[in-house]
Amino acid sequence: MKKLMAGMLAFLMVLGTASCGGNNTDDDDKEQTEKETEVQTDNKTEGKDQEGEVNLEDIPDGSISLSVMLPLGQWTDNFDVLVESYMADHPEVKEIDSNFPSSDKYPDLLKAGLSSQDLPDICSVGYGTRNEEWFPYMADLSTGCPAYDELTDEQIEMGTTEYGMLVMPLYVEGTGILYNMRLLGEAGWEEIPQTRDELKQLCEDLTAKGIKPFIHQWAETSLNLVNWVGPTWLGNKEGGGLDFLNRMLEGEDMNLAEDKEWNDFVDTYEILIEYAQEGAIATDKWTARNDFFLEECAMLVGEGSWETPNIENTNPELLDYVKQGFLPCSNTPGESKMQTQAITASVAKEWKSDEQIAVAKDFLSYIAASEDARIWHQEKMGNPTSIVTLEVSDNMPALPTDVVEAMQNNMAVQSMRPYFPAVTEPDLEQVWGLFVAQEISRDEFTQRYEEVFKKYAEGGYN
Repeated sequence: MKKLMAGMLAFLMVLGTASCGGNNTDDDDKEQTEKETEVQTDNKTEGKDQEGEVNLEDIPDGSISLSVMLPLGQWTDNFDVLVESYMADHPEVKEIDSNFPSSDKYPDLLKAGLSSQDLPDICSVGYGTRNEEWFPYMADLSTGCPAYDELTDEQIEMGTTEYGMLVMPLYVEGTGILYNMRLLGEAGWEEIPQTRDELKQLCEDLTAKGIKPFIHQWAETSLNLVNWVGPTWLGNKEGGGLDFLNRMLEGEDMNLAEDKEWNDFVDTYEILIEYAQEGAIATDKWTARNDFFLEECAMLVGEGSWETPNIENTNPELLDYVKQGFLPCSNTPGESKMQTQAITASVAKEWKSDEQIAVAKDFLSYIAASEDARIWHQEKMGNPTSIVTLEVSDNMPALPTDVVEAMQNNMAVQSMRPYFPAVTEPDLEQVWGLFVAQEISRDEFTQRYEEVFKKYAEGGYN
């Protein structure tokens, strides 16, 4: 099982970092970046990443307070166990303050920290190009962070930028559709649908039994439509879709109107729209999640394995018959892939002392690679860990087990979400919102979706 996990994690990392076209930094921007970097290295962060500079045992007891902010709302009521365990062996730490906002609020909170010169000690910038503007503010983790020595070459390559190795993988999430197999059974289904036509038939059978197929959370245009579901069509392409996305971002006309994976995806989403509940465009994530947890509907789209602790807190019996599946876009079995994403964290260096950075690196290493974290991630939070040297638990709940099985069977792919430029999100949110509200046609949805990437390629977001 350990060998299997190592192979799967290497598979997830094989994409490597990729450059995107369009709004690439020109010479003037590069000069400005160099000036900003010079200013940063003039302050007291210079030289902080030199190996052996700070010995944690030399730091006075109770002199360090850490702050953690990650867009992981499910950690809110569960993280204290790791904090208490770490602090028991680290007298230099006075307190660890944690904040886990939803991912739609996180960017603004991080910007607020930058404005006030008070970035969280541990935060998330992620792989890819989506949050590359934050890279200059993060510390190199190749020294002073023991978990670095446990990473694969692929993970190191993925996390390395011109500023060093900045991104530490913590665990893997899988997303697509959550199924209530008890309710599917009432409609005569023992397995989840593998094709789009089967999904359509399932919806018909559930409706005939008086069971609501979906409770959609379409008020969450960023989380649900742009983030969780939006890149699915790219992941179903051969090679994972990164080349196709880059060509779009470079301004090449990819003719989405005749693209197979795009049309399969929109065909599927039209089924989701047909069987949506009344008021879906005004339904938020917690309403939709709670309705699914309380078994008011059979399927929840755009959620994933990270919901394990939320289900346990709301309706633990559901864990015995909940299943994680992919969004079945294609009518050819095996073509649709489960979207997966490595969840990561980084250490901020701006306005931090040497001692503060050293302790933050050590704590990040603890939550990534310690035995306590292994059990916590896998068994409590329901997520496969990213450190491949960690033993894989036999007590993982159903949802992460489904994710592991999808990866094992080559039915999972790295989401392209980290490679979508953040500046395109407002326009993507708008076009998605109009489509699910049925205020624009399918053809106009496709056209306006393409126009976002053309605008980016032409420098429209500069």
